[in-house]
Amino acid sequence: MMGYSELRINRIARPEAARPMRHAVAAFLAASGRVDDSRNDDILTAVGEALANVVEHAYEGTDHNEIELFARLEKNDTLAVDVFDRGTFIERSPRPNRGFGMKIVKAIAHDVSVNVEDGTHVRMIFTLLSAK
Repeated sequence: MMGYSELRINRIARPEAARPMRHAVAAFLAASGRVDDSRNDDILTAVGEALANVVEHAYEGTDHNEIELFARLEKNDTLAVDVFDRGTFIERSPRPNRGFGMKIVKAIAHDVSVNVEDGTHVRMIFTLLSAK
């Protein structure tokens, strides 16, 4: 069994940054050899939604736009992924056909927390087994 390993990425939060960050997570998971294909796809979907939220919403009306991703594979068959921004959290009114990103994240991850002090920090915990 592989021990603890991690991935850290900092980028400017532009729409074109999300895809390569998601691909870096995919490569990180593939290199670990600890995640089956179906679980891998679920994890990448959830991480992609969290990244998309930052590039779409975190920095509306501001020039400062950094996004940070930190992923850790831990010994207990757990993956923790943190996505950070330094933007201003805005509580949004429901809009038709919108607002599914965090619902998707919560349906896939074993545990999700959101902290909105000094930007937004989304922590997603995934079990690496096929079943949630």
